[in-house]
Amino acid sequence: MTNILNVISAMAEVAAVTTDGSLLTPKQPVVTISRDYGSGGDVIATRLAQRLGLSVYDDEILRAMALRLKEDPAVVRQLDEGLGRAKDMWLYRLFSGKEVGFDAYRDTLIKLIMSLGRLGGVIVGRGAHLILADARALRIRIIGTPTVCAARMAAEGHGTYEEQLVKARETNHRRERFVHDMFGAHLADVHQYDVIINTDRMDDFEDAVEMLVLMAEAVHNGRMLGLKKPEAAQ
Repeated sequence: MTNILNVISAMAEVAAVTTDGSLLTPKQPVVTISRDYGSGGDVIATRLAQRLGLSVYDDEILRAMALRLKEDPAVVRQLDEGLGRAKDMWLYRLFSGKEVGFDAYRDTLIKLIMSLGRLGGVIVGRGAHLILADARALRIRIIGTPTVCAARMAAEGHGTYEEQLVKARETNHRRERFVHDMFGAHLADVHQYDVIINTDRMDDFEDAVEMLVLMAEAVHNGRMLGLKKPEAAQ
């Protein structure tokens, strides 16, 4: 719940931003993580946030969106997961009499992510790397071969290899479709990210986290991507 309050607080703060650019620099480092299923992206996100002293924003974004849209969180999750807006949402409209607007969903998502771009934190998925493309944020993509990712998840006790392979392919396809439907972009476009890590040959992700900590701090302090930290007022 604390993270949801952080999101709402950040949105209120952004609404008060003036054109003088006083809030262009985030209070804390901002990191976006796009990941394949089973690639270790969630583990890396958690460890990176711990090392940087940041919050992780994942399901918290959905709950905050449900509050903003005054919608059932389950309905917002369906949109988030890309489940047939034409196929599944008609039943909700039939019984509730409410229209779940795609444009309203997208606009709210963009505002939430931009707000977090002011606050700082590790933002997982939901096209945040596109929304914050011009922001002071480190945009990370964590990938893995479906067969390797499935084997990793099965070894961790999440099901059989066959089940996890199906889940990996379905989840990756759903995430790709979400980004395409929402932003007209392709998740695999390498030009959208600052760093891409293939975890196929990694038993532990600590070395990757170490590197990403340095990169996140460099971006935040303006030492990368041509960004300069504002000079202190004289």
